[in-house]
Amino acid sequence: MLVREYLAGQARSRPEHLAYVAGPAHRSWSETADRSGRLAAAWRSLGLRAGEVVASLSQDGLELVEVWFASATLGTVRTGINWRYAPREIEHILRDAAVAVLVVEGGTCEEAFGSVDRTSLTALRHVIGFGDHHQDLDYEEIIAGQEALPRDEWPPLSEDDPIAISYTSGSTGLAKGAIWTHRAVVATELNTWIQVGVRHDDVFLHCLPAAGVPVLLATWNVFVGSTIVLLPRFAAAAALRSIQDHRVTSTLLVPTMMLDLLDHPDLSRTDLSSLRTVMYGSAPATPALVRRAMQEFGCELQQWYGATEGAAGWFSILHHEDHLRALASDPGLLQSCGRPTVHTEIAIVSEAGQRLPANEVGEIAVRSETLMSGYLGLPDETRQVLQEPGWLRTGDMGRIDEDGYLYLVDRKKFMIITGGYNVYPVVVENVLAEHPAVREAAVVGVPDERWGEAVGALVVSDGTVTGEDLMLFCTGRLARFEVPKHVVLVDRLPRGATGKVLKRAVREQLLPLSVAPATLPRG
Repeated sequence: MLVREYLAGQARSRPEHLAYVAGPAHRSWSETADRSGRLAAAWRSLGLRAGEVVASLSQDGLELVEVWFASATLGTVRTGINWRYAPREIEHILRDAAVAVLVVEGGTCEEAFGSVDRTSLTALRHVIGFGDHHQDLDYEEIIAGQEALPRDEWPPLSEDDPIAISYTSGSTGLAKGAIWTHRAVVATELNTWIQVGVRHDDVFLHCLPAAGVPVLLATWNVFVGSTIVLLPRFAAAAALRSIQDHRVTSTLLVPTMMLDLLDHPDLSRTDLSSLRTVMYGSAPATPALVRRAMQEFGCELQQWYGATEGAAGWFSILHHEDHLRALASDPGLLQSCGRPTVHTEIAIVSEAGQRLPANEVGEIAVRSETLMSGYLGLPDETRQVLQEPGWLRTGDMGRIDEDGYLYLVDRKKFMIITGGYNVYPVVVENVLAEHPAVREAAVVGVPDERWGEAVGALVVSDGTVTGEDLMLFCTGRLARFEVPKHVVLVDRLPRGATGKVLKRAVREQLLPLSVAPATLPRG
C-alpha cells in the first residue's frame, strides 16, 4: 500500500474523526481526503503529471499537509522550501528540483519568492497562492472547481517511484536533495510509530518546520488515524497553550525547543497532565537537559536518531525504560541514542568499510528499507554515502557498546584533531552543559599554529561566569587536550531552519578569537 491508499482508508474507516487542528480550523479525515483529492484534480487540469515536482513555500498549516497528500495521490514528487530561506536558497531548490508547480503562502513567503530571479526557472509553469495578498492562481478557487480525483483515475505508481525530495539543511553549502521513494516513506512511518507506541486516539503536537524531514511528522497520523495539532512555527508559549487546550498526548522536539519550554515562565502554570510521551532528537541533548525534562514534563521520554538520507529513518530509539535505568544506576546511558530499531541494522565501520568491535569509534553505517535512492543530480556524492548496496554511510561518528547501545560521538566532518589527538565536540559540549550557569554550548576546532587545531566553544550562559571560569571547570573533567582553549560567551547560538546548530557559523564566530587562549598545560 502507498500513502494515498492509507489516506483513502482513513476517510472510509474514520471519516468524522478529527485529523488536523490548525488555529481555529479543523479537518476530519473525510475532509482531508476530499480537499487533497480536489487539489490533485486541479493540478491535473493544469497539465501536471506524475513524476513532475511540486513545491510548497509556506509556514506549517493545513495547506502544506494537503499539498503532501495531493502529490502522493497524483504521483507527483513533493519538495518543501523553508520560508526562512534567503532568495538564493529558494532559487537553488526551485531550479535544482525542476519545480513545475509552486504553492506559496501570501505575505512573508510570497515576498521571499518575489525576490527570486524567475528567468532561470524554466520548469516552473504555475504559482498557486493562498492566504492574504497573493497575486497568483488562488488555491481555494482552483479546489472549488473540482471533484476529488477518483481512485480509478489515479496514475499507476510503484513502491520504488519517488514521493519526495527532501533537502538537507545546507550547513556546508547549497542544499542537496535526498530522493525518497514511496517504499521508504511507508517503511519509515509504519515501523517508527508502531515501535514508539502511538495509538489511534493520540493527539500529537507538530512544531518542527515541515518543509524538510518533519513533513513526515506532520502526516504520520494517516497510518493510525490519530489527530495532529499544527503550529505554524514553534513558540514556547503557543506550544504550552496547545498542549493544555488540545490535551496533547505526544510531541517531538529538538533540544533547544525542550530548553525553551523548560525555561518559559508559563510552564509552572500549564496543565501538562495529558502528556504521555515527549520524543526528542535531530541534535544531541545533554544529560543535564534530559534529567531536567524528565523531572518537569512528568511524562515518558524517548530519544530518536535518524537522517534525511534515511527518509528520517529513525534508526535507533532510547526508550523510556532506558531513561529510567540511566537515572537509577547508569547515568552514562543518557548519552546514548538507544538501540537500533527493528527495521534497521547499524554497524560501526572504519574508513575502509570494515566493521569495528564494540566500543571502538568509527563511522555509523545503516541498512534499512527507509534509505533514500540517492541525491538528486549528484552521482558522485551518492556513491560516497551509498558505497555498499543497501547501506548508508551517515557521516556520523559513533560507537556501539557491548549491550548494543549506540553512542553518537559527532559528525565526521566536525571531529577536531589537535596535536594528533581526536576530540569529539559533543563530549566537550556535554561537560560544559553540566556547569549550572551554562544554557547551551557549541564546540568546534579553530586553527592553531602549534597544534593544528585547538578546541573552541561558543557558550550561552546566565552571565555569571567568564570564559576562563568554564575552561577551569572542564579541567579535570576532560583530557587536557579536550579542554577548550578559547571560549566566547554569546547571547544565542547560530541555528539552521530545523533548529540544528550551524557549526560552520560557530567556527566563523570563533575565528577572530575574541578571548585569549588559556595557558593550560598540554598532556
